Amino acid sequence: MHTVNTFRQVFWLTFQVISVKMVTMTSDSIYADFAAATPTDPRVIAAMKPYFTEKFGNPSSVHSFGQATSQAIESVKKTIAQCIGCEPNELVFTSGGTESNNLAILGVARANKQKGQHIIVSAIEHPSILNACKSLEKDGFEVTYLPVGRDGLVKSDDLESAISPDTTLISIHLANSEIGVIQDISVLTKIAKKHNVYFHTDACQAVAYMDVNVNKLGVDLLTFNGSKLYGPKGVGCLVVRKSVDIFPIIFGGGQQNSLRSGTENVPGIVGLAKALVISVGTGRKKAKQIEKLRNWLQIELPKLKNISINVADSPRLPNHLSVIINGVEGNLVEKLNNFGLAISSGSACSSKTATDSHVLQSVGLTSEQINSTIRISLGRSTTKSDCQKIVDIFNYVVG
Repeated sequence: MHTVNTFRQVFWLTFQVISVKMVTMTSDSIYADFAAATPTDPRVIAAMKPYFTEKFGNPSSVHSFGQATSQAIESVKKTIAQCIGCEPNELVFTSGGTESNNLAILGVARANKQKGQHIIVSAIEHPSILNACKSLEKDGFEVTYLPVGRDGLVKSDDLESAISPDTTLISIHLANSEIGVIQDISVLTKIAKKHNVYFHTDACQAVAYMDVNVNKLGVDLLTFNGSKLYGPKGVGCLVVRKSVDIFPIIFGGGQQNSLRSGTENVPGIVGLAKALVISVGTGRKKAKQIEKLRNWLQIELPKLKNISINVADSPRLPNHLSVIINGVEGNLVEKLNNFGLAISSGSACSSKTATDSHVLQSVGLTSEQINSTIRISLGRSTTKSDCQKIVDIFNYVVG
C-alpha cells in the first residue's frame, strides 16, 4: 500500500509540474506568422478613418462628395508612384495580391495572344500565379515552369534557354513566401528585355523590407498588397508600365481606365499608401533589427536536437526562417500553437491543403522533411524575449 501511495504522489507531482509548465508556456502567445498577415499600423487606421464616415462619396460621382474621394485617390497615386518609381497613371488598385497576380498573368497573356502563347514562371511561385497559368494551359497556352536549385534560386541560364519566339511574359517573384529566398530580379529582367518579353514580379512579401523600385528592378509589372505591409487587408496594387499591352479580367463601369472596373476601395487605397510610406521610412530601418533576431534564432535553434534550417545560405528576407523539426509526431503547427506559438507550415493561401508544399519539393526536400518543416516569420513587434520563448518552446516540443 505504501508503494502504491508513493507512486500516486509521484504521478500527481509530475502531472502538476507538466501542467504548470504548459500553462506558463501558453499564457503569453507569440505571433511569428507575419508572412501570412501583419497587424494594421495605428497610423494607417487613422489615415483611413475619415473615408469611412466623413468622405464616403463614390469617386465616380460628379458631385462634391465624389470629387473629394476622387481627388484623394489621385493624391494617393502620386504618393505611391514616388515610393515605387513609376507614374501615377501606371497604378491599378485591386482587392489584393491574388487579383493583381491574376490580372498580370491572364491580362497580358490574352492581350498578346497573337504575338505568342508561351509564358515562363518559376516552379515556386504563389498559387495565384501557378493556378492562373494552369487555366491558360487549358486554353492552349504553353507554360514553362523554371526549376530552382536547392538554394531556391532561379538560374539565369535556365531562363535564357526557356525563352522562345512565342514567349510573351515571364513572371518570377521577388521573394518567396515560404522560404523567403530573394531572386536577383534585376539580372533576370535584363534577359527578358534582350528578347523583348514582358516581366512581372510578385513583390508582396518583399515590399515591407526591401527597396522595391520598378526602374531599378527593370520590371514591366509589379504586384504588392496591404496585408503584408502593416496595411489593410483586401486591397492591393498592380503596377503596369505604359508600354504593356494588357486586357482587364473584371468588367463593369470602366473605372481605372477600364483595367479594373468597380467602385474603388477608397479607405483601403488610402491605407495602402500610408503603409507604404511608413515602410519606406521607418519600416525598412526596423528590418535590420528584425534580421538580427532572425539570425539569432538561426544560430540557437539548430543547437537543439533534430532541428535544421532550410536554404540558410541563400539571400533571404530578413524576417524569414524555414525550419525542419525531425522526430516529432503529429501536426507541428497545431502542437506549437498549443504551447502558445503561432507559426505556419508555408503559404497561408495553401496551408489548409493536404498536398506537400510545391516550394519545398522544388528545393529537394523529401515528403518526410516537408511534413516536418515550419515557417517562422518575425515582425516589427517581435522582441528578443519572444525569440527566447520560441527557443524554449521548441526545446520542450522536441525534447
